[in-house]
Amino acid sequence: MYIRIIMVTLIFIVCASCVCAALSTTDDGSFQAIAQGPDSVALYWRHNGQSAELFVDGRSLGVFPPNPTHSFADTTVDKLTPNKAYTFRCSLAKSDVVEKTWSALPGRANYDVLVLGATASGTAAAISAAKAGLNVALVEPTNRIGGMSSNGLGAADTANPLYVNGMFRDFSSRIWDFYKVQPGRVKFEPRVANAIMKSMVYEQPCITLYMKAKAVRPVMSGNRICGADICDQFGKSGRLLAYVTIDATDTADIAAAARAPWRAGREARSEAEPHAGVIYFDDRAQTILPGTTGEADSKMQSYGYLMIWKDYGDNGANLIGKPRHYSPDTYAPSPEWKQTWNVTSGSLQNNKYEINTHPFGGDWPGINHDYPTANEKRREEINELYRDRALGYLYFMQNERGHRNLGLADDEFVDNGNFTNDLYIREARRVMGEHILKENEVTFARTFHRADSIGIAGYPMDSHAMEDLKDPTRKDKGEGEMFLSSVTTWSQIPYGVIVPLNVEGLLVTTAVSASHVAYGTLRMEPVRMSCGQAAGVAAYFAITRNMSLRCVHPAWIQDKILSQNAYISWNSDVTAETRHFKAINFMGARGVLQQEPYKADSDLTYQQAADALNRMVELEGGVGIEFQLQENRADAPVSRGVFAQWLTAAKKGTDHSWNTKAASQSYQDVSPGSEYFQAVEALRAHRITPSLFENYQPGLFQPDATISRGDAAEAIYLAHRLYAMR
Repeated sequence: MYIRIIMVTLIFIVCASCVCAALSTTDDGSFQAIAQGPDSVALYWRHNGQSAELFVDGRSLGVFPPNPTHSFADTTVDKLTPNKAYTFRCSLAKSDVVEKTWSALPGRANYDVLVLGATASGTAAAISAAKAGLNVALVEPTNRIGGMSSNGLGAADTANPLYVNGMFRDFSSRIWDFYKVQPGRVKFEPRVANAIMKSMVYEQPCITLYMKAKAVRPVMSGNRICGADICDQFGKSGRLLAYVTIDATDTADIAAAARAPWRAGREARSEAEPHAGVIYFDDRAQTILPGTTGEADSKMQSYGYLMIWKDYGDNGANLIGKPRHYSPDTYAPSPEWKQTWNVTSGSLQNNKYEINTHPFGGDWPGINHDYPTANEKRREEINELYRDRALGYLYFMQNERGHRNLGLADDEFVDNGNFTNDLYIREARRVMGEHILKENEVTFARTFHRADSIGIAGYPMDSHAMEDLKDPTRKDKGEGEMFLSSVTTWSQIPYGVIVPLNVEGLLVTTAVSASHVAYGTLRMEPVRMSCGQAAGVAAYFAITRNMSLRCVHPAWIQDKILSQNAYISWNSDVTAETRHFKAINFMGARGVLQQEPYKADSDLTYQQAADALNRMVELEGGVGIEFQLQENRADAPVSRGVFAQWLTAAKKGTDHSWNTKAASQSYQDVSPGSEYFQAVEALRAHRITPSLFENYQPGLFQPDATISRGDAAEAIYLAHRLYAMR
């Protein structure tokens, strides 16, 4: 059993000196470096029929000939030092690239946090924990970091660009900077996403990266997970022990082996789950169709490989051979190329397309129902079937539809034959946690507030099909397919969905706790990054306070992630750059001053002040106060002096420290004889001063001035924060 003996730094670390200016790919993708082991890096370059001289850290590796069979040539640099960054240069490329070897798997090692899977949530969890000063081991079966964003999901499922926040916002900002575009919808090439995700990990010296390695079994002590046994690509085994283990994988095999309860498949239809079970759904009309029974089953929504195609124009693309199991009938009902989702929504930079058409594309419903619990051999069989289905769609478009200008992008997945590395496992196990999110909690999310929120979700609850669509004239897209845009609003993510039942020391950040229907809004990469970011912070508190993860107060997590520009609530006119953002979001998550739009700069009214303060009193377990609203003035702006009186009165009922009387004067314009004197001095005693407010004038409180909604949120936040944190 791992016992932590090293003190954790209590300051959240941002190590600017560790930032890698160069990425592992050039801007145009013509030169790429991809680590293949602890001591080797493969180099790929567009040769244009010319020989190229390669360099590592300024040392020439020699001159290499062009590749007669492919537009890219390659070589592997061996005998490198593990866990070290190298700068590579190609005489044909415009700029250098930087790649880092990963660490060699030790026989045994101790860490604060062990993250299994460099998925979107796993990458975020590792970075978040490392920024807190924790020593982190990140284990990934492939040599790519970032989950589906690095494996073909280039048209990010953000639903609304305004929902982008936290660590996904950091990633998105780097994407926008890379492409030199203004913030907006997040689209990117997988090679760029992978390079940026790697750089985000490389910036953290506290992360030890083990790639092409996978967890084979948990290390248990009673009901506590203490780490996992790992096996790498060379067959070497090691035991990585940690105080906190985060299963960030799609299938949650280690969480299941640790005996965390889980579900796979669909629940039955119920009042809380009106779209659960067997369902036929018309996405356009947003209606349930005949044939729907609502029966529960163990079926899985379809998986698929998200290829990246490129339009090569008149030059033509490389034509592929006919895949196994190919039948043109499988794809015949698919739309013409320009009408496909790939073109209308999946277009990427540099004449590329994310291929995510369904039905009659890369999806193959019905063959993966046993995937969540299957052994490695069976999973590989299913992977190969999906690979054939995806390549069959390309073969169909090239040969049956005559689009010989379309082909696999030659600068994507250059170390894997230009085919994506990972199968898109949209859903597998769902590990049951302290909170099981249900469909109606998402549908009616705007009717209540979550003080335990660790993030927001906004993508419509959805599911790909469970069974193949045989009749293209039907209104549905196959049994089980649905896109619930009419009943999904943005919702808050409760902390309990990442805290599994029955097992200590474990968090689950991808296969989170939800029903099949509700999981549809949680399974998107931006949301998974939010879950991972919160998990890293939760691990920090569990370790530094020597407590169970299930006892970590969500408010502690919120306090940290809000400082990292994450959202736990949402307003269309509030961003991380908004004045008093943290207070607005923290209190908004609790229903204090929450309205849409927020209007942070608007004057606070008497009615809004009364409602907000009574909500604060309710949160603190006090008895509501009947504030005296002047007749016909409920919608009039409240003054700072009156607000100070009301806030002080509200706090006196729940916190005796607000009952002390002041003797000395702090502000020139509020003398001891003023009706506001005791109130403004009580605020000052609790560090709520007019310097926090707009139009601050030193030495003055300005009691007759109005107070904005944003300033009021800051004052209420400071008054309530100690209670919320205890």
